[in-house]
Amino acid sequence: MTEKILIREFIKDKKVGAAFSTTKHVIKKMLGNIDFDKANILLEYGPGKGVITTHLLELMRKDAVLYVFETNERFIKELLNISDKRLVIINADAENARTILKNRYKINKVDYVISTIPFTFFDRRKRKRVITKTYNLLNENGKFITYQYTGLIYQLLKQKFHQTRVIATLLNIPPAIIFIGIK
Repeated sequence: MTEKILIREFIKDKKVGAAFSTTKHVIKKMLGNIDFDKANILLEYGPGKGVITTHLLELMRKDAVLYVFETNERFIKELLNISDKRLVIINADAENARTILKNRYKINKVDYVISTIPFTFFDRRKRKRVITKTYNLLNENGKFITYQYTGLIYQLLKQKFHQTRVIATLLNIPPAIIFIGIK
């Protein structure tokens, strides 16, 4: 998928949070916070066209599973082109991840949640719900890793998670802030 298509989806779909693909610099900083030797179940919220998804799959163990939650139909078609039995694509909002994983897949806890969903586009209540449900879904010491373009969610993460870290990444268009919440 070209950047033109990503820009088109960004304009058309108000749930798409970026007009450009995540840079390798941001991906490296985000995924550097994952212990892939111990990660069994990973979630990705808003994988878009699968830029981070493909990196996750390259680094994951052979017996690990990656569940991705995407609502954009065009992006889902792109994700379906990724041929990897460890990838489970779910056409649903991240807010419903906990319920879907529990009811459909009998999964109560996950090791990591990686997110690129645009929290700035959500009202405060939805931001709080998604972060709370994500916290409840994580194993002890599990991590929620996201990048955003503003510090809007920092206080919510700080209130909910045992430990939070912030990493500024200037080598992205626009510059991004990586937030890590550790349960």
